[in-house]
Amino acid sequence: MSRKESKSPTFDRIVEASLQLFNQQGERSVTTNHIARYLNISTGNLYYHFACKEDIINELYRRYSKGMADYLNAAGELSVNASIEGLVSLLEKVLRHLWTFRFIPQSISSLFSVNQSLRESYSKIEAGLISRGVEKLFFKLRDQGMLEGDDVQIGFLARNFQLLQTGWIARPDIARCPQEAQVVAREGCLSLLYFLAPYVSSRFRQPFERVLANMAPVQALPAV
Repeated sequence: MSRKESKSPTFDRIVEASLQLFNQQGERSVTTNHIARYLNISTGNLYYHFACKEDIINELYRRYSKGMADYLNAAGELSVNASIEGLVSLLEKVLRHLWTFRFIPQSISSLFSVNQSLRESYSKIEAGLISRGVEKLFFKLRDQGMLEGDDVQIGFLARNFQLLQTGWIARPDIARCPQEAQVVAREGCLSLLYFLAPYVSSRFRQPFERVLANMAPVQALPAV
């Protein structure tokens, strides 16, 4: 946790600059000295707000997980009265959010090895709150007629969907080759939709396929 509970412009500047550097250079390559030099502030000023780099990462993970929780809340409002396009729009927003914080899924294993606090937060939020939220959404879509499958199938579908969603952003080729958020979100959304396709009910098959046909990639991402 940061040393100061009350936030300041410098606090936010440190967080935003760290996010940019972690995404561009990789978290392991960036030190607090790099961050301070990038912002043209003293390391003492940085340490006034954050005791160490791990505290900055924890604050970034807090912002990332809050955003994911907000999108899950929005997903809870989805219903069969909403169009397939509405689901696609939500998926693209989630992928853009993941892209904004892409250093987290791309570095999560190494982060765990040096940051016990992050490991605990991840277990509670990502493997708990978020996983349950995605599963709840999928069961709701099944109950409303959009998806087909028994409880076991839908449970596995939800868990693997979440893995694919975060794994898309963690792809090494994407990490090496920076892309526009729109490109990453569109390509990732297509992958997720094709993953869901076998479970879409006959009632929703036609509009689902129409959406897929209209979602040509903005530009091709490099092959894995």
